[in-house]
Amino acid sequence: MCGISGIVNKQGAAAYNSSDLRKMTEAIRHRGPDDVGYLLFTKNGQLLTAGDDDTPAEVYSNTAVSYRPQSPVANLAGEEFSMALGHRRLSILDLSAYGHLPMSTADGRYWITYNGEIYNFHEVRKELEEKGYHFISQGDTEVIIAAYAVWGKDCLEKFRGMWAFAIFDSVEQEIFLSRDRFGIKPLYYWVSPTGAFCFASEIKQFTFLPGWRAVLNGQRAYDHLMYALTDHTKETLFKGVYVIPAGHYFKAKLGDITAASDGSISTQQWYSPGYKGFNGTFEEAAAGFRTNFQRSVKEHLIADVPVGSALSGGLDSSAVVCEIDALLHSSGNNHKQSVFSYCADDDRYNEKKWMDEVINNTNVDPHFVYVKGTDVFKTAEDMVWFLDEPYQSQALLASYFVFKSAKDNNIKVLLNGQGADEYLSAYGGFRQFRWVQLLKQFRFKQLNKEIKTAGGSSIPATYIQLCYFIVPSFVRRFFVGRKPAYRQLRAVISLEKLKATETHPYDDIPFQPTSIFNIAHKQVLHDPLQKYLRYEDRMSMCNSLESRVPFLDHKLVEYTTNLPADYLDSAEETKRILKNGLKNILPEKIRLRKDKIGYITSEELWVKSQFTNEFREMMKRSIESSAGVIKPEALQYYDGMVNGTIPFDYSYWWLIAFGIWMKRFNVELE
Repeated sequence: MCGISGIVNKQGAAAYNSSDLRKMTEAIRHRGPDDVGYLLFTKNGQLLTAGDDDTPAEVYSNTAVSYRPQSPVANLAGEEFSMALGHRRLSILDLSAYGHLPMSTADGRYWITYNGEIYNFHEVRKELEEKGYHFISQGDTEVIIAAYAVWGKDCLEKFRGMWAFAIFDSVEQEIFLSRDRFGIKPLYYWVSPTGAFCFASEIKQFTFLPGWRAVLNGQRAYDHLMYALTDHTKETLFKGVYVIPAGHYFKAKLGDITAASDGSISTQQWYSPGYKGFNGTFEEAAAGFRTNFQRSVKEHLIADVPVGSALSGGLDSSAVVCEIDALLHSSGNNHKQSVFSYCADDDRYNEKKWMDEVINNTNVDPHFVYVKGTDVFKTAEDMVWFLDEPYQSQALLASYFVFKSAKDNNIKVLLNGQGADEYLSAYGGFRQFRWVQLLKQFRFKQLNKEIKTAGGSSIPATYIQLCYFIVPSFVRRFFVGRKPAYRQLRAVISLEKLKATETHPYDDIPFQPTSIFNIAHKQVLHDPLQKYLRYEDRMSMCNSLESRVPFLDHKLVEYTTNLPADYLDSAEETKRILKNGLKNILPEKIRLRKDKIGYITSEELWVKSQFTNEFREMMKRSIESSAGVIKPEALQYYDGMVNGTIPFDYSYWWLIAFGIWMKRFNVELE
């Protein structure tokens, strides 16, 4: 797990130099404090390698490899280039000097800077060895670059894992960027005013380059302020900054990189999930789910450093912890798995009794963290800086402190249950789809029965909600706009300052809710998982720790989303396939629980009683920092939430975080 930087200068234009690349790379030292390296492809065709203060001495002295640094980067101060790569390393596999990056093939043709893990790299390595390739390192990076040398872009299909990498072909003078199937690892790009093509692991890296201006992308800002929606398109809240979408690549000659008028480039989709179906029984499906899950967890444990797990007490994280415990037990390993958990200071939100249920049934070493309201005021600006964009709620604080606790206990890799909810029916989208089908088929008796079983809204209210998904989109927008909560929030946001239109953000998502398969992949590839993966990446990496998500093994996701809908969700039970497939792994009380409340802090208590004035002051400062986007009436909106005239939700924080973000990144209006 690492951080990457890259710059391709435009021919004939003012060029960035090695000092610019160094600043860009140093901005993400937290992603890789163990090693740093640079590659410069000069305008006269030379390949120069360099290190820096964090480059270990044994890396400089490792004459067995051609990619070792030839000098400190300070010796190349001001050196111009056609293309350059930077790398910050968090050493997880092959901790030796042979794991240094940027890395090259033995002939010096291909060079790579890489962030991520390929969990099946041993399999791919064996296949390449059979073709005659001789490896000198023991990690996965050399496998990637060798696979690219042999198969080109088709090598991507062979990898199981998470990644964002850039490969430079020095013979063809060609750059190749790739991102994993589900976008677990980040990869951003920005085209400078002089036409330089810059790419990075985090947006903040661009802010250190000459010519950078942080300009607001008003439409995406509207999505955040009204819906807490980010990361659902290739755009960011910064105008002109984009992501390489999940499952996409970009390939071009250095002199042929061209951007559209909006600064975007044309990427190619290399991964597109396809529906194949499943003909077996539910019992066979459950067994298959278990086999795929167990394989994935086992692969995600591959590391040359200490590995731990996050435990929330819910089904998904408990499944990971219990499976690791079973693997350790079956191998005769008496090592205690380190697990890290957040506990709320309010019993209404505290899941500790469920964590204890897992802990008491496994051989683990538990660690607990607690978050206080005062932590919000100490960390808010840093959190926005870590995340690059505004965030949704104080649940991120809980995540931050869990990762920090793991780091403080010398854990460098943490597995967790992120990603399971989106394709295992946790958000209600699958049930909603089934109910809409029953309504369309006039099967009112069955629909009424299911609504009663589920509880919650009354039958008439549920029918009204379901009709919302049947009518045309312009009708839906009309009724959304008439909702009191929408109107109250909309009244404190200036569309004129944003230069945005009142569209629904899903209008920009290429998605049709025509099947459970489509709904699952919309939730994985667009909203909400892409946002949560950014949170996951930044909160772990700001603590110099690698987060792994075994539920996002693509073989497991593909297997599960091809199952019949009622294998995943029924009138009586969500996550059916998980609960039945892991019947002998999960404790029964965990497996059968139905009251999971999610990762939540005592935020409502803090706002409405303990720190009301402090949060109000934050709102006031954010109004002042928002350049008129947030109207002064936002203070009354906040007061209404405190006194109960406006129902409490996290929209107060969407406003506050936006103002903090604008100030921290010096964001200007377009």
